[in-house]
Amino acid sequence: MAFEKYLLATALFVSSLVASAAQPSAGLIEVRPDGRRTVFTTERLSRSDHVVAQHAGAQGDAKCCVSLRITGTQKRRTDVSDELKGRQVRAYALPPLKAADAVPFVGGALVFKAGERDSVAAERALLGGAADKTIPQVCTSSEGAHLLQLGSGGEPQAHLYMHFGYDVEPTCDEALLTRLSEAGAPK
Repeated sequence: MAFEKYLLATALFVSSLVASAAQPSAGLIEVRPDGRRTVFTTERLSRSDHVVAQHAGAQGDAKCCVSLRITGTQKRRTDVSDELKGRQVRAYALPPLKAADAVPFVGGALVFKAGERDSVAAERALLGGAADKTIPQVCTSSEGAHLLQLGSGGEPQAHLYMHFGYDVEPTCDEALLTRLSEAGAPK
C-alpha cells in the first residue's frame, strides 16, 4: 500500500513537471544605449536557458523576435518589480549589440528553461510577428513600463514594472492595468 502511494505521488510530481515545462516564463528585455541587453524575470535562470525576445525596429517600435542565450547574471535592480505576486525579480545578461546598432528599448520576452524548451511556443513567437499573442505585452504608464501577460483563459500570469524615474506618454489600457493591479493586491 505504501509503495502504491509512493508511485502515485511520483506520477503526480512528474506530470506537474511536464505541465510546467510547456509553459515558458515572461520576461522584460531592456536594451541600453551602449548596446547592453538584460532580461528581467522572476525565474532563476542559468547560462543554458534560452530567451525569445522582441527587439527595436528602426523607429524604436517593438518587432518580433530574436533568439538569445543567457550569458550571465547581473546585480539585482530596485527599479524593476513583480506587481502580481511580489516575487524577487532577477536580472540576466544577454549578448550585447554593437553600440552603433543599439536603439534604447524595453519589450517583452519568453524564457525557456534548458531541456524544457517548448519548440511550438518558441517557433510561434519567432514567426508570429506583431499578431502573435505569445509574447507578453509591454506598455507604459506615466513613469514606467509594464509587462503584462494573461493566460489563455484571461487570468493574470505576469505583471512586471520598470520605473523610469521620468515622465513618459502612457500607452497602457487603464482597465487592464486596474485588473492586474487588483489581482496582485494582498487579500
